[in-house]
Amino acid sequence: MYYQLWNFFLREEQYFFWKEKIKINKEFDRLTWQKIINFLSLIEQSFLLKSQLGETDSVERFINLATENGYSLTAEELAWFLTTRKQIWDLFDLAQKTPSLKEQLLTAKNPQEFIKIAAENGYYFSVEELAWLLTEIKSSSELVSINNSVGEILTVSNYGRIETGYWIWLAEDWGIVPPFCHRDQPVTSLSQYMHNPFLPDRCFLPKSYFNQRLLSRVEVEGRRQEAGSRR
Repeated sequence: MYYQLWNFFLREEQYFFWKEKIKINKEFDRLTWQKIINFLSLIEQSFLLKSQLGETDSVERFINLATENGYSLTAEELAWFLTTRKQIWDLFDLAQKTPSLKEQLLTAKNPQEFIKIAAENGYYFSVEELAWLLTEIKSSSELVSINNSVGEILTVSNYGRIETGYWIWLAEDWGIVPPFCHRDQPVTSLSQYMHNPFLPDRCFLPKSYFNQRLLSRVEVEGRRQEAGSRR
């Protein structure tokens, strides 16, 4: 999805440069994060744009193509988006390989403690940024439904060998990832109400939702008769 952006920002020297710069100067918000996601989604829908961006040889050309397609982006915004995501994924990857770190993160009492542990290991991001990424993972079409021993439906998504279910469930317990979900995101912007957790762009179907079923009219009538006979 990221095309040449990896080369522009995530090669070793560029990555460490932007990582330090972003750590010192964090000035972006959820609207910026979503704007970049929207542009990357647009790329997936346009073969021409995908080809053009795949051939870009500079950040400036990439940004110009984004502008021509209605998205005003800066190098700093793109660097923040990419380096922040990479730091979160790198932490998950390290935790996957280091049981003691994984246990330490999963037993964090709150997201602030989680962020502190991440920083102690050299990864810097905010509670909000962690929540945005985990919400994005949870709403991804790549989620897989499975049944556990008691019939509850769980959602699991893997990024390479990284299991993300642990982190999503932890964030749900903290309340930074909403517990319900709408299948389709709203077209209109609800950014002015972004702190309301019950709006469509903040909601996700509960894990038990797909374990439920609608009763037929015959079953409903039968239950009514049964209830009446007990009175």
